[in-house]
Amino acid sequence: MSEDSGPVPDIYCDGVQITLGPYDAALHLTRRPDTAGSTESPTSVGCIRMSWEHAKVMVIMLRKVMQDHESVLGAAIPIHPQIRATLGISKEEDW
Repeated sequence: MSEDSGPVPDIYCDGVQITLGPYDAALHLTRRPDTAGSTESPTSVGCIRMSWEHAKVMVIMLRKVMQDHESVLGAAIPIHPQIRATLGISKEEDW
């Protein structure tokens, strides 16, 4: 990124939808409303697009960094059972 491109946005998201095209992957980032019990839909906060190769390397690196962090903590980062059930993943899946 060149110096004249302005400040880099700082984005927080608590949701992501992943789509794959014939040449690239896209991470559509969303954030839920701040008010408890709100019926509003999540707000789109950004979209990150990259090649499949870049996405695969990013996933491998993120997994490594997360596992290293868990090692330093001495404990696994917990994932709520409802989230696991919703996503259809087991406790040990791909970790």
